[in-house]
Amino acid sequence: MSDLPPPPGARAETDSSEMDMSTFLMSSAHDMKNSISVMTACLGSALAELPDDAASREMTYQALYEAQRLNHHLMQLMAIYKINQDMYPFDPTEVDLAEFQQEVLARVGPLAKVKGIALEVVADPNEPSWYFDYELIVSLVAQSLHNAVKYTGDKVRLSMMIVERQLEIRIDDNGEGFPPFLLEQGFPTMQGISAHTGSTGLGLYFAAKVAHLHRNRGRVGATRLANDGALGGGTFILTLP
Repeated sequence: MSDLPPPPGARAETDSSEMDMSTFLMSSAHDMKNSISVMTACLGSALAELPDDAASREMTYQALYEAQRLNHHLMQLMAIYKINQDMYPFDPTEVDLAEFQQEVLARVGPLAKVKGIALEVVADPNEPSWYFDYELIVSLVAQSLHNAVKYTGDKVRLSMMIVERQLEIRIDDNGEGFPPFLLEQGFPTMQGISAHTGSTGLGLYFAAKVAHLHRNRGRVGATRLANDGALGGGTFILTLP
């Protein structure tokens, strides 16, 4: 094998090729996301019109859940790419927390109803708004609620409270809780498919990246997983300064 350095311009051509491929993949992901968004809307409408005792209701629910999950993953991949390339238009604005709650609950409500999962909300009456990037946090919280609905027993609670001058968003369920290896891993990294669960860890990695974008007065946003929460199962915690 030759130890000679690559000819002039070879590295630049390689970098350009990699960039072109990244751009192509992100454009393809965006196109797929648009198509899946249409599928999700159609499935949601079909599910709403099906009678409660319809034989196809459970299959339609499963198809809607998987379509929404794929839609979230594609959005997360595109956002992570833009964040890592310093291209994401990070835009913290003042968000009405009551409207925010309605939005995230609307996204998960149909699936919770089909599965017979009760959704609860606990809000801080003294804090009507907070500053954060609306699109990123809506996606993050909605995906976390979807996961909670999937793994809970029969109840999920969304709490939004001010704790030590920070907004703390908690999602509790009454399922079996998170496995120990997830609680111990700390900051999630993209390490491929987990041998424990078959998961890529994309959702947790995305959540941590989004939280860390939010900074105020020396404080940085953070995420955390815990067990034995308010409902006795798993708890996802997002803190925004």
